[in-house]
Formats: sequence, structure tokens, C-alpha cells
Amino acid sequence: MDTLTNVDNRRSGNLTPSARLISCTIPSETNNVASVENAPIDLAAWYVLRVSYSREQKVYDWLRNQGFEVYIPLHYEEVLSDGKRKRVKVPLLHNLIFIYSTRTDIDLVMKSSSNKYISYYYAHFKMDTFGKNPPLTIPKRQMDNFIRLTSIESEHILFVSPQECHFKNGDLVEVTNGLFEGVKGRVARVNRQRRVVVELDGIGCVTTAFIPKAFVKKII
Repeated sequence: MDTLTNVDNRRSGNLTPSARLISCTIPSETNNVASVENAPIDLAAWYVLRVSYSREQKVYDWLRNQGFEVYIPLHYEEVLSDGKRKRVKVPLLHNLIFIYSTRTDIDLVMKSSSNKYISYYYAHFKMDTFGKNPPLTIPKRQMDNFIRLTSIESEHILFVSPQECHFKNGDLVEVTNGLFEGVKGRVARVNRQRRVVVELDGIGCVTTAFIPKAFVKKII
């Protein structure tokens, strides 16, 4: 499956520019602030779902066939098959899938008798008005940037914990040249290399390959 085919945006009326990967146009300034608050039940948002038994592809196909917009970040790994090493695409984030929809529609899927493999991934560092952890949602701007980065075919893209990122400072930068042009994040040293890091609140960090200092500019 080609990398870009793991984004499905056939559901009319609720399309998000991020799935087209043509630009980083942001529809609203309200998306600047990262939030994992329980999204209004009638508004579409990027929800994170937990998938059991490593069935990401099966769940992706099932949700897509129901008209949902879904995304699985993929990357290359070397595997040994019949005594030969092969490069194959596998999920970058195991047992997680992203879906752009309303809470109402996702709840219906959760309650479906056909649902055997998915559940909400909860924001464990937040509590709603009922004292419970709400389902984790990813702000649109953050998700656009995440899709842009993880849709690039490079074996050097890494998923790491925040503790593995040694940030230079808090400045937001944009890559201006090379394979990762247009990706926005913070500069950090990961595996002893200068990289640009895209953070997903509540999940972790995804990094570019090595980025020369001349290839980044500070975003004012």
C-alpha cells in the first residue's frame, strides 16, 4: 500500500485539508492551541483509537468501507523472509489508528456488533466534568503537520518518547529545503543528530532525519 493511500477522505462534508497533503492551510486560528478536551459531540475532530491484536490494516479497511476518513502512519522496516532481507511498510505507531469524525458517529461504531477490535485511546492527563479521562483528540494543525511528516517515505523517520528528545529551545521552526520541506516542529538532538521533532500530545514524538541548520527557519 502506497503511503498516501492510508489516508481516506471520501466522506463528503467533513473533509479536512490535512488528508489531501497539498498544503498546510489552517482553517481557523482556534486550532493553534493543543487540546485534548472532550470535543463537542456534534463536531468532527481527529480521534485516536486503540486497535487490539495489531489489526491496524483490518480496522482501517473496515472503517474506510463505512465512509470514515482514517489515517495510519507507516514506515519502512527490514524483515527477514525466506533467508532474505526485505523492506516492508509497517505501522509507525503500533495498535493506534486516527479517525476524523464526530463523537456521535464514532460512538455508534463502538457499539456496533461488528466492532471487535477498537476502543478509544484516552487522554490520561485530562479529566472531564464527570471526573473521567476523555477520549484523546489531536488538534487539526498538529495532525496536518503529523500527516505531512509521516507521509514522507524515509526509513530515518523515528517515533520516540519526549525523554529521548534533547530540545535546543522552545522555538518553533519550519524546514525550508530538502525531503522534509514544510514540516514544522522543534529542533532537538535525537540519536546524536539534529532533527526536527513533531509532537503529538498524549502519544509521543515523531522526528525527521538529520536536518542541516541552514535548512530550518524560525517561525515568528
